[in-house]
This record gives sequence, C-alpha cells and structure tokens, in this order.
Amino acid sequence: MPAPLTDVDRILTAAADILMADGYDAVTIPAIAAHSGLSEPEVSELFQSSGDALVAMLNREFAAMYAGIVDHIERDPRGGLLSRVYLYILAGIYERPLSKTLFVIDRDALNRIMRHSHSFRYVPQVGIRGEMIERLQEAGMVRRDIDASMISSVLSVCSAGLALTAPHDDLDLVIRGISDLLARSVDADVADTEAGKRVFYDWATSLTIPSRSGSDD
Repeated sequence: MPAPLTDVDRILTAAADILMADGYDAVTIPAIAAHSGLSEPEVSELFQSSGDALVAMLNREFAAMYAGIVDHIERDPRGGLLSRVYLYILAGIYERPLSKTLFVIDRDALNRIMRHSHSFRYVPQVGIRGEMIERLQEAGMVRRDIDASMISSVLSVCSAGLALTAPHDDLDLVIRGISDLLARSVDADVADTEAGKRVFYDWATSLTIPSRSGSDD
C-alpha cells in the first residue's frame, strides 16, 4: 500500500494539475488550496507564494524525470551509446505529462518558473550539446570521424520538430526511428558502454546548481 501523500506533495501535485489544465497564471494560492484540499493558510505556511510552489514542483519533476532516464540507461547494456541516451531523454520528456507540458506545450510557463526567485536546483537541458557528444567520443562511444557540433545541431532540429508537430499518434515509432538512425550512423562499434554511462551520469549531475537570489515578481 503506497504511503499517504504529504501536504507538500499534495500542493505540488495540485500546482502541476492546475498548470497543465489552465496555464501558469491559473496557479494561485487559493487555486492550489482548493485543488489540494488544504486551507490557504496551510498552503501559505509551506510556500510563501505560488511561484515558490511552482519552483518546488519543477525541482521535483526534473528529479523524477532524470531518475527515470538514469534508471533506463543503467539497465540497458547499450545505455552508454548516444542513440540510447537520446532515446531515453526524449522518452523521459514525452512520457511524463508535466514534462511534456513544460517542454512542448507551454515553454513560456517553464521560462517564467525558471526566472522566479530562489531559482531551481535542476537546469533543464534536454538537448544533447556538442560538448557532451565530444565527451562520448573521448569515451569511445561515438565514431571519431563524426562532427559533434553538427550532430548536436541535427538533434536539436529533430527535437524542435517533434515539439512543433506534437501530438503524435506514433511517437514511440518516431523516437525509436531517430535512435536507430543514430545507432547506424553515429554510435561506435563497442561491446562495453559503461564509459558512456559514466559520461551521462556526470552530465546529469552537473545539472544541479546552487540556488540564486533575485525575483521577477
């Protein structure tokens, strides 16, 4: 039997539900209270503003999203290859309703949360940058004759195209098709991909940054 939700979990879940249904501006302390079943003073005691609740919601979502990606990569014997990393990152976004909303449907909401005071612990980078591809090359996971910057640009275009044309009836086929193309044209022919997994873990860990001060309220 699952453990009962804490008041914080109820608040963050309420904030996520409201955001996905009605957008950023609909997330207010009264709305969170009504949706969570808590009183407004109970919500305000834990979060001084709706913006603070949204920051905590974003932190929780990124933590869960990256934990899922890491788990998939760890269990996959081929998980350290670029094709597999890209597959699991895209799947991690599109299979989670809140992540999909923030990255695909309502990017403005994501940007507004990121600008809020206290900032956030997880830097939301879902693209695969040239630097990471270069590190995978150094680890022997990507062919040496590949231009890392070019591949990064191509993957950015693919990701943007998926976002612009969402929703997709055959999303799984599309994502796996892109992954298969990477496997055929970019992945190195190696038996052990543990070095690539370590590169990804280091990258995922680098997403954690200290809180910063300031407010755009």
